[in-house]
Amino acid sequence: MTDTKSARIYFGGVPVDRHLSVRIRELAASVVTELSAQLSAYASLPEEELRGDITQTTRTCIRLFTHMLRTGEPPAHGQLRELRESAGQRADEGVPLEALIDAYHLGAEVCVDRVIATVEPGDLPAILTVQRLLLRYLRTIISEVSAGYLEARLAAIHEEQDARRAMLSALLTASPAEIAARRAAVRLPASYAVISLEIAPHPDELNPAVDALVAARRKLRRIRTELEGGAPAVVLHGLSPDGGLVLVPLDDAVGARPTENLAERSWGALSSLVGQLGRAARAEITGGVVPARPDAVAPAARLATEICQIARVSGRPAGIYQLGDVAFDYQLTRPGPARDYLASRLQPLANRPDLLETLRVFLACGLDRRRAAGRLHVHPNTVDYRVRKASALTGLDPTSSGDLPMIHAAFTAHAADAGGLN
Repeated sequence: MTDTKSARIYFGGVPVDRHLSVRIRELAASVVTELSAQLSAYASLPEEELRGDITQTTRTCIRLFTHMLRTGEPPAHGQLRELRESAGQRADEGVPLEALIDAYHLGAEVCVDRVIATVEPGDLPAILTVQRLLLRYLRTIISEVSAGYLEARLAAIHEEQDARRAMLSALLTASPAEIAARRAAVRLPASYAVISLEIAPHPDELNPAVDALVAARRKLRRIRTELEGGAPAVVLHGLSPDGGLVLVPLDDAVGARPTENLAERSWGALSSLVGQLGRAARAEITGGVVPARPDAVAPAARLATEICQIARVSGRPAGIYQLGDVAFDYQLTRPGPARDYLASRLQPLANRPDLLETLRVFLACGLDRRRAAGRLHVHPNTVDYRVRKASALTGLDPTSSGDLPMIHAAFTAHAADAGGLN
């Protein structure tokens, strides 16, 4: 029944708030027992904490609901500070948010089960009133608890990210990384796979009907999620939507020399990782990788970036490459008079992009005129004509075994100049 004069709610002739207030300690103990019995996240907490902070927070929750039963009003923001701070502590302890929210609902369930046993046949209106108040109460405190949890979790994430960025910076500047590693709570491995990535635009970034900045951020978030969730060890990274550096700890003790190849197992894992990143990004990703010990990450990063650039400008497909994969092109792209000379052999085609592209595709198709024609969407006779015209202008004949290596080298040097390789 409900006393309309005082607006108090009764079960079995006794105010419901009194049913709760006289049994706060008993109810809180029962709730904590059920939390540790039914929720694994709470079962793993120390007994001292369960009987201390969590029991105290449970008592506070019961008192706040008792007050709401008397007044009909939900707790004010200032009254919820303790619950907010307690939620922050659960975040620091690694209790999942879903477990925390489940705990509040389980606590409400335990308390309701205890007092519902006192109801009488005429108490149905009172039961409905209590139900409405309980739902409103849960909505109020869950909102505050979630905010407190997320505030603490975001602060911890930012602190963790700052520490890892500092560790990455120390490695890239050849500074002692041991202190930064301790602050980041990251074990410094024997060696890293230093990976430089170039990330192609997602189709949405090129769609004028879509905000390109938003599409780029979404792409980057998917890549970071894949990196942070798919690796067995802590992966350091400094990425933008266009690319950046990734440091993957290696089990193999490699990296004494920049020319050293990765072990087959590590190479397979890294190839798989870059493929997964590309699928997550829904964009092509090209990478260059160099194994390095922690004190040699800085020069390895520079070399990995060059390998990545060479793989791109030489027209290789998306994927990951070591120095051995691009060694010939790497040497050809070193700045100097030889590269300048090689690039100049294609200069006569500078104003004829159709001839330059036809010659490039003709080479890529293994000198097969029909395949080249299909790729260029022209007649095979057009390919023949353009190749002959390019040969006449450059003095280089792709069908000549003597000229073919020179043409390949000229394209590599030309691509290096166009791609800004220094």
